[in-house]
Amino acid sequence: MLLGIDPGRSKCGVAVLTEDGKEVLKDISKTSELSKKLEDILENYSIDKVVLGNGTYADKIYNILKLLFDENKIIFINEENSTYLAEQKYLKENPPLGLSFLNKIMKFKPKRALDDYTAVVLVKKYLKNK
Repeated sequence: MLLGIDPGRSKCGVAVLTEDGKEVLKDISKTSELSKKLEDILENYSIDKVVLGNGTYADKIYNILKLLFDENKIIFINEENSTYLAEQKYLKENPPLGLSFLNKIMKFKPKRALDDYTAVVLVKKYLKNK
């Protein structure tokens, strides 16, 4: 199993995927509660690698991860385009109501945080480049 984390100052996206990219869990956790979330994940899943986005607050999250995982299991990945890809994934899974051509013209944006989707995107990016 692979754990993806989209780090952030106030919240982090968290996702667990299989080696073939199947989503098992995705969630958003307050950064202050991330350690507890990770402990819960470790109780339920056998994590082989942790894919950590290299963006905001990544160094602080890395320090938390080092307490729970062997450093060799933690892989930094470039977050370039990950927010855009997360938006596209979200919209594909949750299409907006109305005429699709109008949604494209108006550049419809989700009304919720997408950190969990970004965590999924980061793991899929890792799997693609592996």
